[in-house]
Amino acid sequence: MGNQGNTRTAMPLSRLHSQAKACAEMVELCLCRALLEGAPADRSLRQVFYANRQLGSRDRRLISETLFAVLRWWGWLRQLAPKDFQQALEDKKSGLPENIALDWSRVLVGAWLLESPKQPPEALQAWIEQIKPSPIRLAFAGQDEGWQQKSLCLKPLFTPEKTPELELNGLLPDWVLAEMEPAAAADPELLLNCLQKRPPLWFRAQVKDLPGLCRQLAEQGVNVTAHAKMPEALRCLESSVNLHTLESFKRGHFEIQDLASQNVALICDPKPGQQWWDACAGAGGKTLHLAFLMQGKGSVTASDIRKYKLDELKLRARRASFPNIRCKHWKGKQMPVWNARFDGVLVDAPCSCSGTWRRNPDARWTSSRDEIADFVALQKQLLQNAAPALKPGGVLVYATCSMFQAENQGLIHEFLRCNPDFELSPFVSPLDQVASEGMRQIWHWQGDCDAMFVAKLKKRR
Repeated sequence: MGNQGNTRTAMPLSRLHSQAKACAEMVELCLCRALLEGAPADRSLRQVFYANRQLGSRDRRLISETLFAVLRWWGWLRQLAPKDFQQALEDKKSGLPENIALDWSRVLVGAWLLESPKQPPEALQAWIEQIKPSPIRLAFAGQDEGWQQKSLCLKPLFTPEKTPELELNGLLPDWVLAEMEPAAAADPELLLNCLQKRPPLWFRAQVKDLPGLCRQLAEQGVNVTAHAKMPEALRCLESSVNLHTLESFKRGHFEIQDLASQNVALICDPKPGQQWWDACAGAGGKTLHLAFLMQGKGSVTASDIRKYKLDELKLRARRASFPNIRCKHWKGKQMPVWNARFDGVLVDAPCSCSGTWRRNPDARWTSSRDEIADFVALQKQLLQNAAPALKPGGVLVYATCSMFQAENQGLIHEFLRCNPDFELSPFVSPLDQVASEGMRQIWHWQGDCDAMFVAKLKKRR
């Protein structure tokens, strides 16, 4: 198997096998929690790291990168998984029998062959040695190879009598394309070209001196580049530090926010002195963006059903010095005291989060088609109950990080049918300056970002 330019100091053999064994065990634990129990993989990973604080940064990176590589390619790799695990998945069991030893070496090797890294982990060789009989002619998938060629790199890991056909659509649950708008569903390769790659990290600058912030970040080991159309959106090219420890972060000079998400507040286009309501604020990324665009003038009321999220938002608002943000607990019911109060209302509704599958690949395999109808019912309720808070002529913006039509265009068409006082409000998309009649589905390939849907409505009277 070829070396892809490894320049690291070789790890002692005993340490290498110890690292490979620990990584395999912790990846298995996270896979069981994610795929069998439905626990988010990133949360499980944090719990594993907390319980194993002796792990160094090198070990943590290997475990994290291996876990998410396996989840990205799970549609193919599941056929290499241990039989007991496959059976538990098929039977929809919430766990495995105790004291059962599983061999994940084929899955771990396959994940790294498909990832085709510039510098493969040293543990890869230890996992290869565990495969019996030893596979021959292992090779990394080429970055520019077609999907059929990529699938061939897994062939040596299967036994000759059990080599399956690995189809492109096998990398998605079989119901997903039917839920997307037809134009996007017609080209799944475009979607998978994005979903199968690690997502970039995006920042949003909260200072006027952008060049100064970029220089300061570079001096601290964080290299960024500004988006061509959205200059306050900074793509992180390289980082060797914990971002939360940076003085510029502690002072609120930048926030970590995906590029697609940054489009929402820009489409809202709030003006200084206006009153806005972020109805489903969560931890407040878009609330902070609204306040920044309003230059600290006017007010932004942020609400959420989860009080702990609002507590987090209060800390972030204080850090960024936004005195015009106030928080209010809201359970999604009608609030007649706020009737006709706001110039603008943003409903960033709870959704399937299918647009974030690139960052959360486990959700691709744990999400259910049946959940969509439940989300749509909740989204309708939130939008309907928030709409009366608008003044005549006010702006209602609806957003989801979903790529499913029922949660997006379908819901807006239904809302307009039931609410003749509202109409679509045209806007120009900040991402690419393309004009829209009032609805825009942002796709991963349009900005190397999450998928996001945004609709802008105006209240006639």
